[in-house]
Amino acid sequence: MYYRSRAIVLKSINYRDTDKLVSLFTEEKGKVRSIARGVQKPKSSLRACTQPFCHSMLHLSSGRELDIITQGKLIDFYGNSREDVVLSLHSLYIMELIDKALLDKMPMPELYSCALSVLEYLDKKGFNPLVLRYFELQLLAGLGYGPLLDACCGCGRKDVKKPVFNLAQGGIFCESCLDVSLHNVYLNGESLAVLRLLACGGLAALNRLKVSPAALKQIEHILELDLEYHLERKFNMKKTIQLINKSQ
Repeated sequence: MYYRSRAIVLKSINYRDTDKLVSLFTEEKGKVRSIARGVQKPKSSLRACTQPFCHSMLHLSSGRELDIITQGKLIDFYGNSREDVVLSLHSLYIMELIDKALLDKMPMPELYSCALSVLEYLDKKGFNPLVLRYFELQLLAGLGYGPLLDACCGCGRKDVKKPVFNLAQGGIFCESCLDVSLHNVYLNGESLAVLRLLACGGLAALNRLKVSPAALKQIEHILELDLEYHLERKFNMKKTIQLINKSQ
């Protein structure tokens, strides 16, 4: 069966002499494993539209294990991001998150739109760490692991003075309801307020946010732990980014 879909290219791996294995996040079918035949040939029409983190319109043929990319047209190459090391690394991190988090052929149109918005934001407006945290939260929510941040998961109290986030329960607790656990992560009031805004707000709100370096670091740490806990995966690109930041 032939079909056509817009797609974000998550990654591509050389395969045989001139082919590539290409992991796609398609608008129609979710994550798809595919093969692009002859794409490594210099004159291949598929070369440009199968590069990692580009946005393409692709024609595919369904296969038993791998779909076959038969035609393609590039929609957006995100040239500004490709010319900037920081933006490239973080765009590739988003691709790794999607590739490792999603099951094959499960449509997720809202997450697809979110990923496009984030890639476009980075390309047009530059790096903002809150954009990455926003996408991480939307990914968790799309998978059913969205954190419960509005009130204490134990007593329902909303004005939690010293909130603690429990990875196993997926939400915040007050000191009265907190059980001693290895999965507890303490966070301050600023971090909680920003997490709430990121969870329910849109990208447009991020430009107005003024967040302290301490809160940014705490939010990144909590979401990193939350993703690794629920997905049971490590993210290589995130570690690479952290090593580069430490060396600077």
